[in-house]
Amino acid sequence: MKSVLYTMMIAAFLNPFASSSLTMSFPDMMQEFGATTNDMAWVVEAFLLCCTVAVIPAGKLADIYGKRKLFYIGSVVFTIISACMCFVGSVEMLMFYRALQGVALGIVYTTSMSILTLSVPVERRGYAFGMIGGMVYLGLSLGPALGGFLNYYYGWRSIFVFTALLGVVANMMAFRSLHKEWIHTPDSSISIRSLLLYAFGIGAVMIGITEWVRFWWSAYAFIVGLIALGALGYVEWHSKDPLIPVKIFVSNLGFTMSSVAAMMNFSATFGVGFVLSLFLQMSMGFDSRMTGLILCIQTGIMVFLAPRMGALSDRHNPSQFARWGMVLIGVGLLAMAYGTFTESLPIIMSSLAIVGIGVSSFAPPNNNLIMSSVPKTYISFASSTISTVRLLGQTMSMALIGVILAYTIEGMSTLQMLEYNSTVALVVFAVICLIGAIPAGIGNMRK
Repeated sequence: MKSVLYTMMIAAFLNPFASSSLTMSFPDMMQEFGATTNDMAWVVEAFLLCCTVAVIPAGKLADIYGKRKLFYIGSVVFTIISACMCFVGSVEMLMFYRALQGVALGIVYTTSMSILTLSVPVERRGYAFGMIGGMVYLGLSLGPALGGFLNYYYGWRSIFVFTALLGVVANMMAFRSLHKEWIHTPDSSISIRSLLLYAFGIGAVMIGITEWVRFWWSAYAFIVGLIALGALGYVEWHSKDPLIPVKIFVSNLGFTMSSVAAMMNFSATFGVGFVLSLFLQMSMGFDSRMTGLILCIQTGIMVFLAPRMGALSDRHNPSQFARWGMVLIGVGLLAMAYGTFTESLPIIMSSLAIVGIGVSSFAPPNNNLIMSSVPKTYISFASSTISTVRLLGQTMSMALIGVILAYTIEGMSTLQMLEYNSTVALVVFAVICLIGAIPAGIGNMRK
């Protein structure tokens, strides 16, 4: 079990690190390629969009051909693409390779969660998911710092050298530790109609959310995407071999509510670092290094506490951990909003610690609830669901920030509006978490 866990921990680190490590390098990329900020936004969006689109089909393919086989494919392709990105010569090629990276990591994340669930006894899953959660938070916190270090001393291409080397390590560990194939539905198949409806629907919804502030047509894209997903739901409900087993959302309330809670959690927490980064630097006058250290309070607590909270949820009701974790996050965000309103650094730092404890209490138990609430035949789909709601939540979080920060009041300066909108954003995030505590407490594990 330990060798499989260590392999999946490396895989869990790859996704957040790959998505966050480039942020400090965007100015240098823009200068080298003559690119715009919108081009850089699409470098990020191409990764997130393709990762989201890939996870559901990857889960289905893993059930048909084997989870180990799909994990190998995703991990090897990610490593090769990361190496190739060292030689990109245009921003268009960078977007293309980032899209391929997103597909590969979508496959890796979906299959890794499935393999971990099937390899770890039920009574140890909370601990295992806590370790995975710790690596995710470590990737999120180390990504900008290590990416900035590599960019400063060796140039932005060195970041892809590092990620390629991490991919090599993950591949070597996987080849040594994974010995089962885990095939559940070898006679199944993927409907091209369902696949196209899913890809178009989820893509249109994500683009609509992401571009809500910038383009007038984003609302129409969002609506068309919802219509496509509605049509997909109708097709899948009547299918004997669905790509997405939609009936599970009706028959398994615990699975559905835990998934909803996860999306609300990511919607409320993913953008907090972005808001505070702007506020601390532009309003309170801290430099980027000090701002990064302050934000590390939350991520440091999450790296330390997540495995321990996961282990505790193995011995106690995980739904109560998830519920009170969401409440604690909501309280921490309200305190943080008061800290930004009064410009009190001690309050902001204390609230970051509270949020860190809350996320550690919520994420591992809630993931355990999602993965343990379904029979083995649905393990891949449950894993894909975690990935999908996480990425949708992250997208919604940034869209909410875009809408809130675009709001203006006549007579207020730009700085005053930033201060006001930062507080409003944190209050909105807090309300989302407090409401999310309701579905978080409904989850149940399959015995």
